[in-house]
Amino acid sequence: MVAGVTSPLRLTDIAAQAQVSEATVSRVLNGKSGVAAGTRHKVLAALDLLGYERPVRLKRRSNGLVGLLIPELTNPIFPAFAKVIEQALAGNGYTPVLCTQKPGGATEDELVEQLEERGVTGIVF
Repeated sequence: MVAGVTSPLRLTDIAAQAQVSEATVSRVLNGKSGVAAGTRHKVLAALDLLGYERPVRLKRRSNGLVGLLIPELTNPIFPAFAKVIEQALAGNGYTPVLCTQKPGGATEDELVEQLEERGVTGIVF
């Protein structure tokens, strides 16, 4: 692989991320029936996590991703907060996307921008 060039996203990549079959991913992408709402949500969340640009007909549906910005994971209070927030989000049908800051890493503004580009439903600080 050439540096800076990424390989195209494949059904197998999406299926592995969502923990479903390739056939299920195909049905979701093609708007077919016969896919449970929870499974469809998992596939759509996987598409977003992998950076797949959804077709317009799929963008209309809520992706259910919520960004969760945590300053660090070394302080035990922050992972504890993240766990409670994750449980609350999952209980309401949302999938958290955890972003942590580290010295020399992305700034909070950069992380927020990345989450917004992914079309998250919301962001928790």
